[in-house]
Amino acid sequence: MLTKESDDTIFLNLEGIDPISIQVFQSLFKFMRFHSQLLFKLTSEKGIYPGQAVCLWFINQNSGVSQRDLAEKMHVAPPTVTLMLQKLEKAGLVIRKEDEHDQRLSHTYLTDAGIEMLGVLNDILTDIINSSLEGLNHEEQCNLIRLLKVISSNIEHNL
Repeated sequence: MLTKESDDTIFLNLEGIDPISIQVFQSLFKFMRFHSQLLFKLTSEKGIYPGQAVCLWFINQNSGVSQRDLAEKMHVAPPTVTLMLQKLEKAGLVIRKEDEHDQRLSHTYLTDAGIEMLGVLNDILTDIINSSLEGLNHEEQCNLIRLLKVISSNIEHNL
């Protein structure tokens, strides 16, 4: 059952879960939602979207990557990558070249504009990280890393 508090926070009333655990979960969910919204806002202001940004980072790390391998690395369906690459190509950020030995394959590379966009994206990510962790000292950040690793490990065991 859901109840709504005056600050627009939705509280779950679940049997067998203590209130602090619910608050932890809600805080994590709120963080993820805000992070996603901020990333979308800042990247879209530059004419690119978060999925496309991830695509550019992967291409930069694996210059000449095939579309199939890119889809696998990004954990998305090949048609999703095809659409993404078409948009990035139209924007002049990537170029696809046919494989010399197998014309069914194409390899993807960043253009100079794509490399320039990576610099912009790195600045955006730097700003997000710095503003997100503002007010946390080194020890608190280390504790946060430790705690998030525990939570991630718990979730991973259920995958």
